[in-house]
Amino acid sequence: MASENVCIWNEFELKKPPLVTIEVEHTEFGGFPNSTTKQTTLISIFIQSPAQNVFVSINKFLQQLSNRESKDFNETAALIGRLMARRKNSFRNMPGFRSVCKLNAALCRLLRLDLARDLEQFRGVLPDVYDEELSGELPTRSSFEFVLVRLLGFYHLHERIRECCLTAASYFTKLLRNNYFMDFTTLLIAAIAKIHKLSAGQASLSANLYNHLRIHCEKFPQVEKHIFLKEHQELPAKLERIKSSQNQEEEETTPSVLLRPKEVITRMEKAKSDVGTVIARKESPAQVSTKTEFNENVLATVEDAQKFIARETTARKQQPPPENCFTKKIPKHEWLAAQTLFHKKLPKDPAKALSIFRKYILSKIK
Repeated sequence: MASENVCIWNEFELKKPPLVTIEVEHTEFGGFPNSTTKQTTLISIFIQSPAQNVFVSINKFLQQLSNRESKDFNETAALIGRLMARRKNSFRNMPGFRSVCKLNAALCRLLRLDLARDLEQFRGVLPDVYDEELSGELPTRSSFEFVLVRLLGFYHLHERIRECCLTAASYFTKLLRNNYFMDFTTLLIAAIAKIHKLSAGQASLSANLYNHLRIHCEKFPQVEKHIFLKEHQELPAKLERIKSSQNQEEEETTPSVLLRPKEVITRMEKAKSDVGTVIARKESPAQVSTKTEFNENVLATVEDAQKFIARETTARKQQPPPENCFTKKIPKHEWLAAQTLFHKKLPKDPAKALSIFRKYILSKIK
């Protein structure tokens, strides 16, 4: 009995119950019993009813399955299948390659599960209006339990995928340390690591959805002819979320203040560290006053740049150059190259010529 209870989600061809809807008195299935008062009416406006919560949770999960990370998961899974087929003959006797084959089998099983299709079909038969005073049609409890079992299969398949990823990665990491098959091993480890990370995220999403839906299982109408679970079979009350690797590393590497040993400083280290302090020399007021700062607005337009070139060329010819000559530290060949480039680009694109010349001057002066 226990084995059947555990392995119901692992049946390769699980028989799906008929998707039947039943007429009910109200579609809110017991949201707020005293809705005639003003207080409960205001509460019901801002809080979703249980039936509406089922629809919103399923819809949110389907949107998350169609995001970019899910597409990356499918593409990486296809890459692992191609890598396995490429080295099937040369690596067939390696234990790590067997784990890759098991990983590929689990990924193919996950693709065949097609959880999104079952959720979309169940979401399609949910009522459009949720009100305690209005009657409507709700799907049977058997269909709801079938969706929960599919979620269990989705969750445990991802658990199997992560186990195979760890086994394969530990083996191929040893090959990588010994410099065996560097290109293939590096690519395979990268794909396995990405699958492991994305699988943990999808498993957490499925666990959240299962925990949100499981509490509403008994509120759906039951039909005696369409009983999905047997008497000895029970669904787990809650699934554990998968913690990310970053959170686990933070928890493991928490600093311990009490166990930290005291630092012992020897006489030699103390003598090496005691080398004195560096004192910055202050410049005299005469030196500060003689310094001239360069104004960037001098090169605001093309005409200003041409005047600047003519003025600086004249000042550079003097011996020694005056203090207001800002380009006196620039070598002669670099100054001539900057002028040539400026005059060459000026007819075609004056703005670009000015921008290049200005950046060059600022980089040399400041």
